[in-house]
Amino acid sequence: MSSADPEDGRPAAGAGTDPETRDRILQAGMRCTAQYGRAKTTMQDVALAAGVSRATLYRYFADRGALFTGIREYEHERDAAAFEELVAGARSLADAVAALGEVLAGTSARYRVGAHLAAGDESLATYMALRSGRERARAAELIRPHVARAVTAGELRPGVSAEEAEEWIALAVVQATSLAPLRSVDVDDPAAVGRWLARMTCAGLCA
Repeated sequence: MSSADPEDGRPAAGAGTDPETRDRILQAGMRCTAQYGRAKTTMQDVALAAGVSRATLYRYFADRGALFTGIREYEHERDAAAFEELVAGARSLADAVAALGEVLAGTSARYRVGAHLAAGDESLATYMALRSGRERARAAELIRPHVARAVTAGELRPGVSAEEAEEWIALAVVQATSLAPLRSVDVDDPAAVGRWLARMTCAGLCA
């Protein structure tokens, strides 16, 4: 049986097997999304940026939806690895929040989220609204062991539960790192955003 789709000549999705080619496509997709925005990025843009044919691109990703899912998963893996590296020397919950804020703000800045939203990228706005709950859950999962450590160390204010701390940190970090420019902090400086989030968030959580 041929690997091509008889309807349009496209190779069947999932036929691609080379990890290096897949990573190159995903990295090209990330660059195109940052440059053009989610709504305007096409499969042709990504194929050109990756230096592959459209047929090769479709062997790895059946359509734009599959491509963007792949980019999101790839970015999540990068975020988790970067967070673990940054948080390795954390001595307090504030240090951990600063690390998480820095990582997520860096991703937002890399994709120029604020600029694309300001330019009216409705596709991005819709995507962010639909994904907000999952992104908060992911942030809560990343910060959870550090909240647990803070509970053991007596860092949290009396009456503040670990669950409340997780949810508040996740909400603050995800919302703040996906907004247009703020007056009190430079959103293009991920480390500054992380420190700002740690100061403002932990002021209400920590004793």
